[in-house]
Parts: sequence; C-alpha cells; structure tokens
Amino acid sequence: MTMNRFVWEIYRESPSGRKAISQAFTRFSRFGRHPGAGGWRQQINPQIAVYLATLRDSEWLLDECGWRPLREPLKLWFQNLNDAPAYEQRYRELLQDGASFEWDHEQLPDKKYVVIFGGDSDNDAQALANSVGATSTVLHWLAPDSFCPYYFEGRFALFVNICQTFGIDLPDIPGKLQKKERALYYLAVNRAVQDFRQRHRLLPQELNAFLYDFAPRYLAVQQDVDLPLPQRVWFLMAGVGTTDDFDFLDNASAVSESNWRGHRDARRGDVAVVWCASPRAYMHSVWRIVEDGYDDPFSYWYSMVRIGHPTPVAHLKIKDLKANPVLAESTIVRACFQGCAGRYFRPIDYAAMLEEMQRHGTDISRLPRIHIPTLPEIPAGEVILDERQVELKLIEPLLLNKLGYHEASHWQRQVRVRMGRGEKVYPDYLIGYRGSKGEERAEIVIESKYRIATQKELFETFLQGRSYALRLQASWLLLASLEGVWLLSKTDDFKLESALHWSWEKLVQVEHFSVVEKAIGHVVLA
Repeated sequence: MTMNRFVWEIYRESPSGRKAISQAFTRFSRFGRHPGAGGWRQQINPQIAVYLATLRDSEWLLDECGWRPLREPLKLWFQNLNDAPAYEQRYRELLQDGASFEWDHEQLPDKKYVVIFGGDSDNDAQALANSVGATSTVLHWLAPDSFCPYYFEGRFALFVNICQTFGIDLPDIPGKLQKKERALYYLAVNRAVQDFRQRHRLLPQELNAFLYDFAPRYLAVQQDVDLPLPQRVWFLMAGVGTTDDFDFLDNASAVSESNWRGHRDARRGDVAVVWCASPRAYMHSVWRIVEDGYDDPFSYWYSMVRIGHPTPVAHLKIKDLKANPVLAESTIVRACFQGCAGRYFRPIDYAAMLEEMQRHGTDISRLPRIHIPTLPEIPAGEVILDERQVELKLIEPLLLNKLGYHEASHWQRQVRVRMGRGEKVYPDYLIGYRGSKGEERAEIVIESKYRIATQKELFETFLQGRSYALRLQASWLLLASLEGVWLLSKTDDFKLESALHWSWEKLVQVEHFSVVEKAIGHVVLA
C-alpha cells in the first residue's frame, strides 16, 4: 500500500491535522514510550556524565563528578556544517574517536571538566544507538530538510508497521551484536524516510505530523481490540540494575502497559510471568503480551515485548517453586532464573506454577490459561513456535505429502512473483507452477501464517492470499496456520464466506481429509 493522497489532504486541512503540523517538533517526543511521567524528556535530551580531569604525571585522570544534558555537546559537535553528506560524516565520526568537550575548572588550573560521547568500542556504539532521539533532534533542528527526528523509542514495531503500510522501504536491521551498525542504522532510516517525503512532496513539519500523528491514528483504527487466546508463556525479569521497574509494577493498574526485555517470537495474546530480581527475588504478577515481540536496533535489550492487563499474584520465592515436583525439574527454575529473561516457559511449568499460586492464596480463576490447538502427530510436550514450524510440521507432512504432492516435482516455496510495477511478492507455496516471466500460472496457492486466531488476522491473510491466487490464475487457495486450514475455490470467486475450514485434529480424520483430497488431491489435478 502507498499513502492515499486524498485521505492525507483531508487530514492536513482538519483542525487536528493543522495543529499537528504547526506544533513544535519536539512535542512529538512524547510519542515515545519511556518509563516515568516525564520520561519523554529523556528521549530528546538525556543526561551525560561529566568528569573531573586531574593532570597527574603528564596524564589526565578522570573521576565522574556530575551530569549535564547531552544536547549541549551535540550542538557543538554538529555546528558549522553545510549539507547532508557533511552531517552524515560527522555522525560517523562519533563512532571513531568520539566527541570530547572540555572546559577549565573555575579555581584550579591543574583540573578541568570533560564530557565524552561516542568512541570506537561496542559500549560507545551502544550508547550512540540508545541516544538516537537526542542525536536526531539536533540534526533535525540544524538541517530540517535533510534529517527527521526519531521518536519511536519503545515503539519500533509500530514504526516498521507504518513503513510497510505506506511504502517506506526500510533496509534490514542489523543483528544484536552489530553495535556500530545499529548506531549507524539511523542514517539508513533517515534516507528511507526522506525519500518518502520527497516522493509525496511533504514539508519537514508535514512529515513529522505524518509519522507521529496521522499514521498511528490510521493504523489504530484497524487494530483488533480483543486479544487472541494465549499460546505460550514467557518469563520476564524486573529490576535488573534499576528500581524503576519495581515502582512501575507496584503502581500498575488494569490499563498499564510497558515495554520489556523479551523475545521476538512472543505473540500478541501470550502470557508473561514477571519475576522481580534481587533484593526482592519473588514472583510479582502475570501479564499479557499486547504486541508481537520484535527486535529494536536502538534498544539496549534489542529484543522487546509490550505487556499489559496485569494481574498481581502471590509473591512466590524460589524455594516455593523448587518445592513443586514439576517445577523442581524445570531448567530455568533450577538456574534460579539467572540469564532467563525473555525465555519460553513450558505449559507444564506454567500449570504447576498456577498450582503453587493457588496454594499460596492467589485466585487463579482470574489468570489466563494456555490454549494449544490439538495437533496430531506432534510429540507430547513439543510446541510449534513459529510460521516455519507450522510449514515443516503441519503443512508439508499432514497436507501436501498426504495429498500426493512432493517438493521436487510438484510444489515450490517462496517463488518470486511480480505483482505490478516494481512490486515483488513471495507466495509461501505454489502447486502446479508454470509459465514464462510475467505470465506465471499456478493451480494451488498456499498462504501460511503462524497463527490466524482472530477475524482480523483471517481477513488480512485472506486478502494477501487472494491477491496471489488472482494474479496466478489459480483454481484453489489454501490458508493455513496453527488453527487449521481454510480452502477457497475460484468457482466461488475465492469468497471468504464460502471457505471450508478444518482444524488439524479434524483434517487427519478420513471423512474430513477425503473432502480436501477430492478437491485438490494430486490424482484429481494431475
């Protein structure tokens, strides 16, 4: 999808649109999710350490002696530059020698004050990546036509969604250990956003309003209100190196939400068990994952989740958990949760934990239970964790192979198909694929997802699969996920209301599988 110019013009002329476009750009920093009532200020102007340098034996010894706003030295670092390439080069230089600013001590000539930002170590690069809000603020203030302020702290998943929805072509994010590449990623993000601005002839202030007001409102309208049933449980740690976590947890209400160190495979609706680190060292509460897990190159923890819907529970200690025979065998309980932040927690362990919570006075009827669709031919205790496992453990063995289709001669995965000018897509499975470039055909299109747990997810998957089926003039369309299989026919114009649906448990039964086999089996379509 690209930006609808008509809808944008309506927004731009509306009272709320005019207000957003005219306001000072730093006000959009409130959009970022930083802990604390005034935490948004930390996104645009965090504090940086000041050192007292003492000259001793021809060397300067540094002792931390205070803090001052980072924006002041950044303005000095980027001053007197002429164009975007010069600013970008200056930004890269922060990852070489770093920026050093010093001034004399008021009374002692052998001492001076020093501020250092950046440098060539991984920790220096990490600090630069985490300070992208402040750095981009200064760059936008100095060169608004060349740089945008980045205020998606804690909301990188939303930023990616905005880019995908409106045709902003983001490059792949660097890996967790690529600290310098993560710091430089802002430059790549800015180029992609500036290209979007120029294509749509937006002024810098209009781009800011688009990113932080128009686009989030547009996506919020399409969001499901209800959470899907939980599929997995994740273990989260609070209070590692900070007491801010404890303050947030203790004062959380039914509507509280927060970003947390987690796992990219966490999905909306999953359960999160929050454990408080020492000196508390106890179970605090059970939450729900309200946004899919994601990797954020600008976040210190990198892999993040967003949690909400908290339920306080009995403050179980590690000795209480080890007293349970099931939990005593859990690897993460035996490790006393050391290094387990963001780890997957087995359903059997969660069930045992609920028992212990109930034994210690918690009303567990208020707590979410794990809903796992019955999956045939999956070993006990084994859990499917992502879309590729759905394909390998369900679609290929229980559907394709049993229908008589085999990879070498019948089906292909991830075939590149051109949909329109400059647009390429990759259907998950194509059966009976043939034709020259631009005239490709397929008999059956299969679109796979990890979960299709809500009507919104079903409709979105249907729209995606149907576009592939129409483009390839297919006769059949299959949608498949952990929840089962939906079969749609070209004779019914691929109407979703005409789709036949089976869970995997039913699909392996002869009477149900025979319906699928008579429609799309290899013998029928050969």
